[in-house]
Order: sequence, then C-alpha cells, then structure tokens
Amino acid sequence: MYPRILHIYGPLWINSYGVMIALGVLVFAVLTLHNPIRKKIIDPATFFDSLFIGLLGGIVGGRLLYVLESYSAFMQNPIEIFYLWDGGFSLLGSIITILLTLPFYLKSKKVPVLPFLDLITIYVPLLQSISRIGCFLAGCCYGMQTCDNFIFAVHYKCPQCLAPLNTPLHPTQLYSSFASFMIFIILQFWASKKAKFSGQILFTYLFLEGFARFFVDFWRGDRNIILFNFISFAQIIAIFICIFAVFAIIYLRLIKKSGKNC
Repeated sequence: MYPRILHIYGPLWINSYGVMIALGVLVFAVLTLHNPIRKKIIDPATFFDSLFIGLLGGIVGGRLLYVLESYSAFMQNPIEIFYLWDGGFSLLGSIITILLTLPFYLKSKKVPVLPFLDLITIYVPLLQSISRIGCFLAGCCYGMQTCDNFIFAVHYKCPQCLAPLNTPLHPTQLYSSFASFMIFIILQFWASKKAKFSGQILFTYLFLEGFARFFVDFWRGDRNIILFNFISFAQIIAIFICIFAVFAIIYLRLIKKSGKNC
C-alpha cells in the first residue's frame, strides 16, 4: 500500500501509520472533550493530562506485546524494536496497559474512575477504526494468504511495507477497522443509552473487542500460534479479556442491586 506519505529530508518521512493514529486521537479528543458528561466529571486540563498518560501507556504496552508476539523476528535486528514509526503495535497490549496505569492518575486527581472510563470508551473504538487504516497502509497486522480471485484480496508491492510482497492477502486490518466501527455504533447508540451502572460501557466494550479480535485473528497472517495448532497468543489474551469483562459486569450488577458504591 502506501506506508510513506511525504519525504521530509534524508531518512525522515511522514508515515501513513502515524498520520492515521494522529487523526484517530484528534477525533477521539474532540468528541470526548465536547461530550456534556465530560464537563461533569473532569476538567479540560486533567483530561488532556490523562490523554497523554493513556497514549504513553498505550504505546509502551502495545509495542511490548507486539515485540513479544514477534520475538524471533525482532531478535534478528533488536534495534528495530524502537522503530515505532514503522508500525507494529498490539491493541490488546495497549488496552491492558492503559487499564493498569490510567486509574492511578485519575484517583490522584479525584476523578471518578469508572464513569470516566465509560465516557472515553464510547469513542475508543472509533479511534481504533481510524488507526487500523494506518495498519492497512503500513502493512502491519496483515492477513493470511488467499486466492487471487478473492474479492477483498490485497497485494502489497512497496518494499517498505511490513506485509509479504506480491501476495494476495486477507485485508484483516480492514476487517478489524469495520469491527471496531460497529462496536462504536453499538456503544454510541445502545450501550450508552441502556447503561444502568458505572463500568457497564467499559466492560461491554472489552467483551466486544476481545470477541472481535478472537475471530479476526483466524485470518491474520502474522499470528503466533501456541495452542492446539490453531489458537494464537493474542487469541488467548482475547479470551481472558472476554471472561474478565463478563465477570466484571456480573460483579458490578450485583453491587448495583445491593445499593453499594463501587
């Protein structure tokens, strides 16, 4: 596809992957900032601080899990671990890291954690959907080989792409982008209207995201299979996320019925 958009100078390029992530973050920030609920639970300065912390945690966690999944490839040239501009992040790694780090900052600022996470979760899938287009352009997260006459088959020809060249592949990045957009629609027009307790939107998102990743991963060409000859490392994490989300929803529902604060 088109991993590079504009040549700046020497080895410096503006990459499509980074541009799409930046666009996704911008859309996410604008929509969240102007949501009426945001004004009730967090001020703009604290919101942007939390956005920075979330992005930093997401980058570190996403890259770390991606490197672990592709350990053998990176060990051939370890310096490429730091080539963040070329793409290569694990969404699940980003999600886990953000959920483990951001609540500490929110608590320090006396921001209600679950209501805030519910708020940003409404727009996170849209950010993901836009970012996945960057994955598609860069060639990371590519699909497995398919037949030439498959209607959705894509061929990568640019040497800078991370996907195998001149091979018909499933556009799994676009599958994931579509799945994330559908999750956004569900959260925007259903879950956010039907939510009855704090955390319901967050954990509904986690379940749907884990569910989508589990199934899309069967068509991924870069999957690291470690179980039963067909289950990947990412799919195992996705399963645990789904299970965790279900138990969290049940627990929070019981807390709500008991009248306790969580």
